[in-house]
Amino acid sequence: MDKKRLYILETMPVPKALLNLALPMIISMLVHVFYNITDTFFIGKLNDPLQLAAVSICMPLFMMQMAISGIFGNGAASYLSRQLGQRDYEGARQTVTVTLASCFAASLLVMLVGFSFMQTILRLAGASANTLPYAQGYMTIIFAGVPVLMLNFTTSQLLRAEGSAKAVMKGNLIGTILNIILDPVFIFWFRLGVTGVAIATIIGAGCSLLYLFSFYWRKKSLATPSLHHLKPHWRIYREVFKIGIPASLSQLMMSVGNSINFGVAARYGDVAVAAFGVVWRVMSLPIFILIGLSVGLQPLVGYSYGANNLRRLKQSVRTALEYSGLLAAFFLTFFLIFPRLMMTIFIRDENVVAMGSKVLTAFTIAIPFIALQMPLMTSIQAMGKGFPSLIIAISRNGLVYIPAVFVLNSIFGYDGLVWALTLSDVISALMAVLFYAVITRKLKYHHKEPEIIEHILEESV
Repeated sequence: MDKKRLYILETMPVPKALLNLALPMIISMLVHVFYNITDTFFIGKLNDPLQLAAVSICMPLFMMQMAISGIFGNGAASYLSRQLGQRDYEGARQTVTVTLASCFAASLLVMLVGFSFMQTILRLAGASANTLPYAQGYMTIIFAGVPVLMLNFTTSQLLRAEGSAKAVMKGNLIGTILNIILDPVFIFWFRLGVTGVAIATIIGAGCSLLYLFSFYWRKKSLATPSLHHLKPHWRIYREVFKIGIPASLSQLMMSVGNSINFGVAARYGDVAVAAFGVVWRVMSLPIFILIGLSVGLQPLVGYSYGANNLRRLKQSVRTALEYSGLLAAFFLTFFLIFPRLMMTIFIRDENVVAMGSKVLTAFTIAIPFIALQMPLMTSIQAMGKGFPSLIIAISRNGLVYIPAVFVLNSIFGYDGLVWALTLSDVISALMAVLFYAVITRKLKYHHKEPEIIEHILEESV
Protein backbone atom coordinates (compact mmCIF):
# COMPACT_ATOMS: atom_id res chain seq x y z
CA MET A 1 0.00 0.00 0.00
CA ASP A 2 1.10 3.60 -0.61
CA LYS A 3 1.45 4.86 2.98
CA LYS A 4 2.05 8.44 1.86
CA ARG A 5 -1.37 8.64 0.19
CA LEU A 6 -3.05 7.08 3.23
CA TYR A 7 -1.24 9.63 5.44
CA ILE A 8 -2.58 12.49 3.29
CA LEU A 9 -6.14 11.21 3.51
CA GLU A 10 -6.06 10.21 7.17
CA THR A 11 -3.76 12.34 9.35
CA MET A 12 -2.03 15.18 7.45
CA PRO A 13 -3.23 18.63 8.68
CA VAL A 14 -6.33 19.54 6.67
CA PRO A 15 -5.11 22.77 5.00
CA LYS A 16 -1.94 21.01 3.87
CA ALA A 17 -3.80 17.85 2.82
CA LEU A 18 -6.35 19.84 0.82
CA LEU A 19 -3.63 21.78 -0.98
CA ASN A 20 -1.74 18.53 -1.60
CA LEU A 21 -4.80 17.00 -3.26
CA ALA A 22 -6.35 20.11 -4.81
CA LEU A 23 -3.33 21.84 -6.35
CA PRO A 24 -2.57 19.02 -8.80
CA MET A 25 -6.26 18.90 -9.70
CA ILE A 26 -6.39 22.69 -10.14
CA ILE A 27 -3.32 22.46 -12.37
CA SER A 28 -5.04 19.65 -14.29
CA MET A 29 -8.13 21.80 -14.69
CA LEU A 30 -6.05 24.80 -15.76
CA VAL A 31 -4.44 22.58 -18.34
CA HIS A 32 -7.92 21.54 -19.49
CA VAL A 33 -9.04 25.18 -19.58
CA PHE A 34 -5.94 26.13 -21.52
CA TYR A 35 -6.75 23.35 -23.96
CA ASN A 36 -10.32 24.67 -24.39
CA ILE A 37 -9.12 28.25 -24.71
CA THR A 38 -6.44 27.24 -27.20
CA ASP A 39 -9.05 25.59 -29.44
CA THR A 40 -11.16 28.75 -29.38
CA PHE A 41 -8.09 30.96 -29.83
CA PHE A 42 -6.89 29.18 -32.99
CA ILE A 43 -10.38 28.96 -34.48
CA GLY A 44 -10.81 32.66 -33.66
CA LYS A 45 -7.69 33.44 -35.69
CA LEU A 46 -9.63 32.28 -38.75
CA ASN A 47 -11.90 35.27 -37.94
CA ASP A 48 -14.85 33.16 -39.07
CA PRO A 49 -17.87 33.49 -36.72
CA LEU A 50 -19.49 30.46 -38.39
CA GLN A 51 -16.70 28.05 -37.42
CA LEU A 52 -16.53 29.61 -33.95
CA ALA A 53 -20.30 29.15 -33.60
CA ALA A 54 -20.01 25.53 -34.80
CA VAL A 55 -17.45 24.69 -32.10
CA SER A 56 -19.68 26.40 -29.51
CA ILE A 57 -22.69 24.34 -30.61
CA CYS A 58 -20.67 21.11 -30.31
CA MET A 59 -19.33 21.91 -26.85
CA PRO A 60 -22.52 20.82 -24.99
CA LEU A 61 -22.61 17.57 -27.00
CA PHE A 62 -18.99 16.92 -26.06
CA MET A 63 -19.88 17.55 -22.41
CA MET A 64 -22.81 15.12 -22.66
CA GLN A 65 -20.33 12.35 -23.40
CA MET A 66 -18.30 13.39 -20.36
CA ALA A 67 -21.49 13.37 -18.28
CA ILE A 68 -22.19 9.77 -19.26
CA SER A 69 -18.64 8.73 -18.37
CA GLY A 70 -19.09 10.69 -15.15
CA ILE A 71 -21.84 8.28 -14.10
CA PHE A 72 -19.08 5.72 -13.74
CA GLY A 73 -16.16 7.99 -12.83
CA ASN A 74 -17.88 10.24 -10.27
CA GLY A 75 -20.00 7.47 -8.77
CA ALA A 76 -17.13 5.02 -8.44
CA ALA A 77 -14.83 7.75 -7.08
CA SER A 78 -17.17 8.36 -4.13
CA TYR A 79 -17.56 4.65 -3.43
CA LEU A 80 -13.84 3.94 -3.89
CA SER A 81 -12.84 6.64 -1.38
CA ARG A 82 -15.24 5.23 1.21
CA GLN A 83 -13.98 1.67 0.61
CA LEU A 84 -10.39 2.79 1.13
CA GLY A 85 -11.44 4.63 4.30
CA GLN A 86 -12.88 1.31 5.52
CA ARG A 87 -9.70 -0.49 4.32
CA ASP A 88 -11.71 -2.74 1.99
CA TYR A 89 -8.94 -3.07 -0.61
CA GLU A 90 -10.33 -6.18 -2.30
CA GLY A 91 -13.69 -4.50 -2.79
CA ALA A 92 -11.93 -1.38 -4.11
CA ARG A 93 -10.15 -3.41 -6.81
CA GLN A 94 -13.43 -5.00 -7.88
CA THR A 95 -15.09 -1.57 -8.05
CA VAL A 96 -12.35 -0.17 -10.30
CA THR A 97 -12.41 -3.20 -12.62
CA VAL A 98 -16.19 -3.29 -13.02
CA THR A 99 -16.34 0.49 -13.50
CA LEU A 100 -13.79 0.58 -16.31
CA ALA A 101 -15.42 -2.34 -18.15
CA SER A 102 -18.88 -0.80 -17.83
CA CYS A 103 -17.67 2.60 -19.02
CA PHE A 104 -16.17 1.04 -22.14
CA ALA A 105 -19.44 -0.76 -22.95
CA ALA A 106 -21.39 2.47 -22.49
CA SER A 107 -18.99 4.35 -24.80
CA LEU A 108 -19.76 1.94 -27.65
CA LEU A 109 -23.46 2.64 -27.22
CA VAL A 110 -22.85 6.41 -27.26
CA MET A 111 -20.84 6.04 -30.46
CA LEU A 112 -23.64 4.10 -32.14
CA VAL A 113 -26.34 6.61 -31.16
CA GLY A 114 -24.15 9.55 -32.14
CA PHE A 115 -23.48 8.35 -35.66
CA SER A 116 -27.10 7.30 -36.17
CA PHE A 117 -28.69 10.64 -35.23
CA MET A 118 -25.90 13.18 -35.75
CA GLN A 119 -27.68 15.71 -37.97
CA THR A 120 -30.83 15.67 -35.88
CA ILE A 121 -28.82 16.18 -32.68
CA LEU A 122 -26.85 19.07 -34.16
CA ARG A 123 -29.95 20.84 -35.46
CA LEU A 124 -31.59 20.55 -32.05
CA ALA A 125 -28.42 21.99 -30.53
CA GLY A 126 -28.80 25.14 -32.63
CA ALA A 127 -26.84 24.41 -35.82
CA SER A 128 -28.03 26.50 -38.77
CA ALA A 129 -27.62 25.69 -42.46
CA ASN A 130 -24.41 27.75 -42.35
CA THR A 131 -22.84 26.10 -39.29
CA LEU A 132 -24.07 22.50 -39.78
CA PRO A 133 -21.25 21.33 -42.14
CA TYR A 134 -18.57 22.56 -39.71
CA ALA A 135 -20.33 21.07 -36.69
CA GLN A 136 -20.82 17.73 -38.45
CA GLY A 137 -17.14 17.52 -39.39
CA TYR A 138 -16.15 18.15 -35.76
CA MET A 139 -18.59 15.67 -34.20
CA THR A 140 -17.77 12.88 -36.67
CA ILE A 141 -14.27 12.71 -35.21
CA ILE A 142 -15.46 13.14 -31.63
CA PHE A 143 -17.98 10.30 -31.88
CA ALA A 144 -15.33 8.06 -33.45
CA GLY A 145 -13.06 8.68 -30.47
CA VAL A 146 -15.68 8.57 -27.73
CA PRO A 147 -14.32 5.35 -26.06
CA VAL A 148 -10.96 7.07 -25.59
CA LEU A 149 -12.56 10.25 -24.23
CA MET A 150 -14.87 8.47 -21.79
CA LEU A 151 -12.26 6.04 -20.47
CA ASN A 152 -9.77 8.88 -20.04
CA PHE A 153 -12.23 10.83 -17.89
CA THR A 154 -13.32 7.81 -15.82
CA THR A 155 -9.76 6.64 -15.17
CA SER A 156 -8.80 10.15 -14.06
CA GLN A 157 -11.64 10.17 -11.53
CA LEU A 158 -10.72 6.73 -10.15
CA LEU A 159 -7.05 7.61 -9.66
CA ARG A 160 -7.93 10.96 -8.14
CA ALA A 161 -10.28 9.25 -5.66
CA GLU A 162 -7.41 7.22 -4.22
CA GLY A 163 -5.24 10.31 -3.80
CA SER A 164 -3.17 9.95 -7.01
CA ALA A 165 -3.81 13.54 -8.04
CA LYS A 166 -0.29 14.06 -9.37
CA ALA A 167 -0.60 11.13 -11.76
CA VAL A 168 -3.85 12.59 -13.10
CA MET A 169 -2.18 15.97 -13.49
CA LYS A 170 0.66 14.45 -15.51
CA GLY A 171 -1.78 12.57 -17.72
CA ASN A 172 -3.74 15.75 -18.39
CA LEU A 173 -0.55 17.64 -19.14
CA ILE A 174 0.49 15.05 -21.72
CA GLY A 175 -2.86 15.22 -23.48
CA THR A 176 -3.13 18.99 -23.44
CA ILE A 177 0.42 19.74 -24.57
CA LEU A 178 -0.06 17.39 -27.52
CA ASN A 179 -3.38 19.02 -28.31
CA ILE A 180 -1.87 22.51 -28.24
CA ILE A 181 0.94 21.43 -30.56
CA LEU A 182 -1.37 19.64 -32.98
CA ASP A 183 -4.16 22.26 -33.12
CA PRO A 184 -2.37 24.73 -35.43
CA VAL A 185 -0.92 21.85 -37.46
CA PHE A 186 -4.33 20.44 -38.34
CA ILE A 187 -6.18 23.78 -38.50
CA PHE A 188 -3.73 25.79 -40.62
CA TRP A 189 -1.20 23.42 -42.19
CA PHE A 190 -3.68 20.71 -43.23
CA ARG A 191 -6.48 23.34 -43.57
CA LEU A 192 -8.99 21.20 -41.68
CA GLY A 193 -10.49 24.00 -39.54
CA VAL A 194 -12.74 22.76 -36.76
CA THR A 195 -12.31 19.13 -37.88
CA GLY A 196 -8.60 19.51 -37.14
CA VAL A 197 -9.46 20.59 -33.59
CA ALA A 198 -11.37 17.33 -33.06
CA ILE A 199 -8.51 15.20 -34.41
CA ALA A 200 -6.03 16.91 -32.08
CA THR A 201 -8.43 16.34 -29.17
CA ILE A 202 -8.67 12.58 -29.73
CA ILE A 203 -4.91 12.13 -30.19
CA GLY A 204 -4.20 14.07 -27.00
CA ALA A 205 -6.81 12.14 -24.99
CA GLY A 206 -5.47 8.82 -26.28
CA CYS A 207 -1.92 9.56 -25.12
CA SER A 208 -3.24 10.77 -21.75
CA LEU A 209 -5.19 7.52 -21.34
CA LEU A 210 -2.13 5.42 -22.10
CA TYR A 211 -0.20 7.21 -19.36
CA LEU A 212 -3.00 6.77 -16.81
CA PHE A 213 -3.34 3.07 -17.64
CA SER A 214 0.41 2.69 -17.17
CA PHE A 215 -0.16 3.71 -13.55
CA TYR A 216 -2.15 0.50 -13.19
CA TRP A 217 0.26 -1.60 -15.24
CA ARG A 218 3.17 -0.51 -13.02
CA LYS A 219 1.18 -1.57 -9.92
CA LYS A 220 1.33 1.91 -8.39
CA SER A 221 -2.38 2.07 -7.61
CA LEU A 222 -4.06 1.24 -4.32
CA ALA A 223 -6.82 -0.45 -6.36
CA THR A 224 -5.40 -2.05 -9.49
CA PRO A 225 -7.97 -3.56 -11.90
CA SER A 226 -7.62 -7.14 -13.14
CA LEU A 227 -9.65 -9.76 -14.99
CA HIS A 228 -9.81 -11.69 -11.72
CA HIS A 229 -11.88 -8.85 -10.23
CA LEU A 230 -14.24 -8.51 -13.22
CA LYS A 231 -17.24 -9.73 -11.26
CA PRO A 232 -20.19 -7.39 -11.78
CA HIS A 233 -22.27 -7.14 -8.65
CA TRP A 234 -25.47 -5.21 -7.96
CA ARG A 235 -23.88 -3.73 -4.83
CA ILE A 236 -21.24 -1.98 -6.94
CA TYR A 237 -23.72 -0.63 -9.49
CA ARG A 238 -26.06 0.49 -6.72
CA GLU A 239 -23.34 2.54 -5.04
CA VAL A 240 -21.92 3.85 -8.31
CA PHE A 241 -25.29 4.87 -9.75
CA LYS A 242 -26.53 6.31 -6.44
CA ILE A 243 -23.89 9.05 -6.65
CA GLY A 244 -22.83 8.83 -10.29
CA ILE A 245 -26.25 9.56 -11.77
CA PRO A 246 -26.91 12.67 -9.65
CA ALA A 247 -23.35 13.89 -10.18
CA SER A 248 -23.52 13.33 -13.91
CA LEU A 249 -26.95 14.86 -14.15
CA SER A 250 -25.22 18.10 -13.21
CA GLN A 251 -22.97 17.79 -16.27
CA LEU A 252 -25.77 16.41 -18.42
CA MET A 253 -28.10 19.22 -17.44
CA MET A 254 -25.30 21.68 -18.12
CA SER A 255 -24.97 20.24 -21.61
CA VAL A 256 -28.73 20.25 -22.21
CA GLY A 257 -29.00 23.72 -20.74
CA ASN A 258 -26.17 25.01 -22.92
CA SER A 259 -27.74 23.43 -25.99
CA ILE A 260 -31.03 25.14 -25.18
CA ASN A 261 -29.12 28.35 -24.53
CA PHE A 262 -27.46 28.19 -27.95
CA GLY A 263 -30.77 27.22 -29.56
CA VAL A 264 -32.50 30.30 -28.12
CA ALA A 265 -29.44 32.48 -28.86
CA ALA A 266 -29.60 31.32 -32.50
CA ARG A 267 -32.85 33.33 -32.81
CA TYR A 268 -30.66 36.43 -32.46
CA GLY A 269 -28.26 35.23 -35.17
CA ASP A 270 -25.03 33.25 -35.51
CA VAL A 271 -23.12 36.20 -33.98
CA ALA A 272 -25.04 35.74 -30.71
CA VAL A 273 -24.17 32.02 -30.69
CA ALA A 274 -20.49 32.87 -31.24
CA ALA A 275 -20.62 35.44 -28.41
CA PHE A 276 -22.08 32.94 -25.92
CA GLY A 277 -19.51 30.37 -27.07
CA VAL A 278 -16.57 32.67 -26.31
CA VAL A 279 -18.05 33.62 -22.92
CA TRP A 280 -18.44 29.96 -21.94
CA ARG A 281 -14.76 29.48 -22.76
CA VAL A 282 -13.75 32.50 -20.67
CA MET A 283 -15.93 31.39 -17.76
CA SER A 284 -14.37 27.94 -17.89
CA LEU A 285 -11.30 29.45 -16.19
CA PRO A 286 -12.89 30.21 -12.78
CA ILE A 287 -15.35 27.32 -13.02
CA PHE A 288 -12.74 24.66 -13.72
CA ILE A 289 -10.41 26.01 -11.03
CA LEU A 290 -13.29 25.73 -8.55
CA ILE A 291 -14.01 22.22 -9.86
CA GLY A 292 -10.35 21.34 -9.30
CA LEU A 293 -10.56 22.54 -5.70
CA SER A 294 -13.79 20.61 -5.18
CA VAL A 295 -12.54 17.32 -6.62
CA GLY A 296 -9.43 17.68 -4.47
CA LEU A 297 -11.80 17.93 -1.50
CA GLN A 298 -13.75 14.80 -2.46
CA PRO A 299 -11.20 12.15 -1.34
CA LEU A 300 -10.78 13.88 2.03
CA VAL A 301 -14.53 13.98 2.67
CA GLY A 302 -15.16 10.46 1.37
CA TYR A 303 -12.28 8.92 3.32
CA SER A 304 -13.16 10.82 6.52
CA TYR A 305 -16.79 9.79 6.18
CA GLY A 306 -15.85 6.13 5.62
CA ALA A 307 -13.52 6.26 8.65
CA ASN A 308 -16.19 8.05 10.75
CA ASN A 309 -13.82 11.00 11.31
CA LEU A 310 -16.52 13.66 11.29
CA ARG A 311 -14.38 16.45 12.73
CA ARG A 312 -11.87 16.12 9.89
CA LEU A 313 -14.69 15.97 7.37
CA LYS A 314 -16.19 19.29 8.50
CA GLN A 315 -12.81 21.00 8.78
CA SER A 316 -12.02 19.94 5.21
CA VAL A 317 -15.23 21.52 3.90
CA ARG A 318 -14.68 24.77 5.83
CA THR A 319 -11.15 25.08 4.48
CA ALA A 320 -12.31 24.45 0.92
CA LEU A 321 -14.97 27.15 1.25
CA GLU A 322 -12.37 29.65 2.46
CA TYR A 323 -10.14 28.92 -0.55
CA SER A 324 -13.04 29.06 -3.02
CA GLY A 325 -14.17 32.40 -1.58
CA LEU A 326 -10.76 33.95 -2.23
CA LEU A 327 -10.74 32.63 -5.79
CA ALA A 328 -14.24 33.96 -6.42
CA ALA A 329 -13.30 37.45 -5.18
CA PHE A 330 -10.35 37.58 -7.58
CA PHE A 331 -12.26 36.52 -10.70
CA LEU A 332 -15.27 38.66 -9.86
CA THR A 333 -13.09 41.77 -9.70
CA PHE A 334 -11.01 41.00 -12.80
CA PHE A 335 -13.87 40.05 -15.13
CA LEU A 336 -16.04 43.01 -14.11
CA ILE A 337 -13.20 45.42 -14.89
CA PHE A 338 -11.98 43.84 -18.15
CA PRO A 339 -14.90 42.13 -19.97
CA ARG A 340 -14.02 43.50 -23.43
CA LEU A 341 -10.36 42.58 -23.02
CA MET A 342 -11.30 38.95 -22.33
CA MET A 343 -13.46 38.85 -25.46
CA THR A 344 -10.91 40.45 -27.81
CA ILE A 345 -8.32 37.81 -26.88
CA PHE A 346 -10.35 35.33 -28.94
CA ILE A 347 -11.99 37.32 -31.71
CA ARG A 348 -11.89 40.86 -33.11
CA ASP A 349 -15.35 40.93 -34.64
CA GLU A 350 -16.92 43.98 -32.97
CA ASN A 351 -20.45 42.57 -32.95
CA VAL A 352 -19.32 39.39 -31.19
CA VAL A 353 -17.23 41.40 -28.70
CA ALA A 354 -20.09 43.78 -27.86
CA MET A 355 -22.67 41.03 -27.31
CA GLY A 356 -20.20 38.82 -25.46
CA SER A 357 -19.10 41.56 -23.04
CA LYS A 358 -22.67 41.95 -21.86
CA VAL A 359 -23.05 38.20 -21.36
CA LEU A 360 -19.70 37.93 -19.52
CA THR A 361 -20.69 40.66 -17.06
CA ALA A 362 -23.90 38.82 -16.17
CA PHE A 363 -22.18 35.45 -15.83
CA THR A 364 -19.45 36.99 -13.64
CA ILE A 365 -22.00 37.99 -10.98
CA ALA A 366 -22.70 34.27 -10.49
CA ILE A 367 -19.09 33.32 -9.62
CA PRO A 368 -19.39 33.75 -5.80
CA PHE A 369 -22.47 31.54 -5.78
CA ILE A 370 -20.70 28.88 -7.86
CA ALA A 371 -17.80 29.04 -5.38
CA LEU A 372 -20.23 28.28 -2.57
CA GLN A 373 -22.19 25.59 -4.38
CA MET A 374 -19.42 23.40 -5.80
CA PRO A 375 -17.53 22.38 -2.62
CA LEU A 376 -20.81 21.71 -0.81
CA MET A 377 -22.26 19.61 -3.63
CA THR A 378 -19.02 17.63 -3.91
CA SER A 379 -19.05 16.98 -0.15
CA ILE A 380 -22.63 15.74 -0.27
CA GLN A 381 -21.71 13.40 -3.14
CA ALA A 382 -18.62 12.15 -1.28
CA MET A 383 -20.76 11.23 1.74
CA GLY A 384 -22.95 9.08 -0.50
CA LYS A 385 -26.08 11.22 -0.14
CA GLY A 386 -27.79 10.43 -3.42
CA PHE A 387 -31.08 12.36 -3.07
CA PRO A 388 -29.62 15.77 -2.12
CA SER A 389 -26.97 15.33 -4.81
CA LEU A 390 -29.69 14.64 -7.35
CA ILE A 391 -31.71 17.74 -6.44
CA ILE A 392 -28.73 20.10 -6.53
CA ALA A 393 -27.38 18.53 -9.71
CA ILE A 394 -30.54 19.00 -11.73
CA SER A 395 -31.31 22.48 -10.39
CA ARG A 396 -28.49 24.71 -11.61
CA ASN A 397 -28.72 23.73 -15.27
CA GLY A 398 -32.09 21.99 -15.28
CA LEU A 399 -34.99 22.57 -12.93
CA VAL A 400 -34.12 26.24 -12.49
CA TYR A 401 -32.06 27.22 -15.51
CA ILE A 402 -34.10 25.78 -18.39
CA PRO A 403 -37.41 27.35 -17.29
CA ALA A 404 -35.54 30.61 -16.54
CA VAL A 405 -34.18 30.70 -20.10
CA PHE A 406 -37.62 30.47 -21.67
CA VAL A 407 -39.48 32.64 -19.15
CA LEU A 408 -36.92 35.46 -18.91
CA ASN A 409 -36.30 35.41 -22.66
CA SER A 410 -40.04 35.70 -23.36
CA ILE A 411 -40.38 38.64 -20.95
CA PHE A 412 -37.10 40.53 -21.37
CA GLY A 413 -35.82 39.23 -24.70
CA TYR A 414 -32.05 38.93 -25.09
CA ASP A 415 -31.41 40.48 -21.65
CA GLY A 416 -33.49 37.75 -20.04
CA LEU A 417 -31.48 35.06 -21.79
CA VAL A 418 -28.26 36.68 -20.57
CA TRP A 419 -29.27 36.74 -16.88
CA ALA A 420 -30.96 33.32 -16.67
CA LEU A 421 -27.82 31.46 -15.57
CA THR A 422 -27.03 33.96 -12.82
CA LEU A 423 -30.48 33.46 -11.32
CA SER A 424 -30.14 29.68 -11.39
CA ASP A 425 -26.72 29.83 -9.68
CA VAL A 426 -28.10 31.93 -6.83
CA ILE A 427 -30.98 29.54 -6.19
CA SER A 428 -28.82 26.38 -6.51
CA ALA A 429 -26.20 27.74 -4.09
CA LEU A 430 -28.89 28.40 -1.47
CA MET A 431 -30.18 24.85 -1.92
CA ALA A 432 -26.67 23.41 -1.45
CA VAL A 433 -26.22 25.36 1.79
CA LEU A 434 -29.56 24.11 3.10
CA PHE A 435 -28.88 20.44 2.32
CA TYR A 436 -25.36 20.53 3.71
CA ALA A 437 -26.53 22.22 6.92
CA VAL A 438 -29.25 19.59 7.50
CA ILE A 439 -26.89 16.66 6.83
CA THR A 440 -24.01 17.91 8.99
CA ARG A 441 -26.36 18.81 11.86
CA LYS A 442 -27.49 15.19 11.98
CA LEU A 443 -23.91 13.94 11.78
CA LYS A 444 -22.92 16.16 14.71
CA TYR A 445 -25.91 15.04 16.76
CA HIS A 446 -24.99 11.37 16.42
CA HIS A 447 -21.22 11.80 16.64
CA LYS A 448 -20.90 9.99 19.97
CA GLU A 449 -22.81 6.90 18.90
CA PRO A 450 -20.47 5.14 16.44
CA GLU A 451 -22.14 1.79 16.92
CA ILE A 452 -25.37 3.00 15.31
CA ILE A 453 -24.11 5.83 13.12
CA GLU A 454 -24.12 3.94 9.83
CA HIS A 455 -27.77 3.06 10.31
CA ILE A 456 -28.61 6.68 11.08
CA LEU A 457 -26.70 8.02 8.08
CA GLU A 458 -28.52 5.71 5.72
CA GLU A 459 -31.79 7.23 6.91
CA SER A 460 -30.59 10.85 6.79
CA VAL A 461 -31.46 13.25 3.99
